[in-house]
Amino acid sequence: MPTRVEVADPAKGALPVLHRARAEDEFGRGLSLVDAVACGWGVERGAAGGKTVWCEVGGTGPAD
Repeated sequence: MPTRVEVADPAKGALPVLHRARAEDEFGRGLSLVDAVACGWGVERGAAGGKTVWCEVGGTGPAD
């Protein structure tokens, strides 16, 4: 059974998106790392405009 991990950000604004960072980029690797180790992940908008990024690890998928 996978374990679900969530990180909430109460700030309003754009939802994070997955992109591939170049070697010289100083940011933009967080979701790439999550994508590499999680068996599933997503982003949800909160009722007050914030967002929550979640992932599941330890189940069937790339992390196994």
